[in-house]
Amino acid sequence: MPLMLVGLNHRTAPVDVRERLSIDERKMPEILQSLVEHGALYGAAIVSTCNRVEVVISAPSEDVIERIVDWMSARADAARTELEKHLYILRYGDVVKHLFRVCSGLDSMILGEPQIGGQVRKAFQLAHDGNTLDALLTQLFEQTMRVAKKVRTDTGIGEHAVSVPYASVELAKKIFGQLEGLRVLLLGAGDMGELTAEHLHGQHVKQVFVANRSYERAVELAARFEGLAVQFNSIDEHLASCDIVIASTSAPHFVIETEQVERALASRKNRNLFLIDLSVPRNINPEISSIDGAYLYNVDDLQQVADANRELRQKKAQQAEEIIEREVESFRKRLVAQDAVPTILELQGRLETIRTAELEKCLRRMGPITADQRAAVEQFSSQMINKILHYPILQLKDAAEEPQERESLRNTIRKIFGLSS
Repeated sequence: MPLMLVGLNHRTAPVDVRERLSIDERKMPEILQSLVEHGALYGAAIVSTCNRVEVVISAPSEDVIERIVDWMSARADAARTELEKHLYILRYGDVVKHLFRVCSGLDSMILGEPQIGGQVRKAFQLAHDGNTLDALLTQLFEQTMRVAKKVRTDTGIGEHAVSVPYASVELAKKIFGQLEGLRVLLLGAGDMGELTAEHLHGQHVKQVFVANRSYERAVELAARFEGLAVQFNSIDEHLASCDIVIASTSAPHFVIETEQVERALASRKNRNLFLIDLSVPRNINPEISSIDGAYLYNVDDLQQVADANRELRQKKAQQAEEIIEREVESFRKRLVAQDAVPTILELQGRLETIRTAELEKCLRRMGPITADQRAAVEQFSSQMINKILHYPILQLKDAAEEPQERESLRNTIRKIFGLSS
């Protein structure tokens, strides 16, 4: 049963092509049904994210690939020759390895990012709910999730932040232990500061305050974080009540000075203050880093953390690739063995029928014998059959990965031993 994947991702296709193939989760069931009917498939699932759209299928033969490409071209409203420039087509073991890598975060734009695992799980869950998963794809999905979990557990590849916003969150966790219940003050509306605040909000901080020279912009941005807009001239008040301060303004001078932080800490009763300066020129006086209880990081500090973590993830990715290679081979052997079971059972049954019939003829010709003698003859005939079966069964269980080769071997064995076609 051929296993195939047709897809494109952030490396092979620009965003305008990916978005034309992107599928709304609510429409996935009907699209999967149309795909199965269009391609005459055994099973199908579609992984659709902002960075990839991949159709995973099992089918009677590879001929179905042509129909899948036509189907994708129609959905993208693109000429087939144009879409094919962006597509990759994988078969059999390459599909297994690809999905293991994707779900483990090894094929992501940000190496090791954790979100893709949930997205793959959701894709296969939708296919399961829509009854478009066959036995092969169900096994593939279950093993993909197990391998991804093993990779993340054994290597810790997703534990270290590789972007400045994520690095900010990671450092904040080291200082405070947990971020739930903390207050955040965002100064300015710079993209990096906004993204950092978004990540912090995702950690269930208690409150986000937004101060900006344009109060209207502060109101607009605060709404994104279920936060509160405050006047820019009320910084001192919020330095005393907030735990994390993110500065990202376009001001050419310091907007937070040492005296302000000293006053804030004096009223905080030994509670630490974490300051992130993402501005260039800097907005927070660097001398603040020498104040006890104040932890100040600028964009260069955070970039160094992100770069170091990126190198660490690369090393962990090598460990992950080794795990995946072993798991792909293990899964391949399991599928081959399962595929061989019907032929093995029929072969064993066929030879057992022959053995039983010939044994009875032999025993009739031998005349009266003892029970021990009969047992010895039966044991001899059984052992001979097992010896004859040994190598054919071994070959069937350890057949090549290519389904065509396995099918050829099965047909040969069936023909030699007179099994039904």
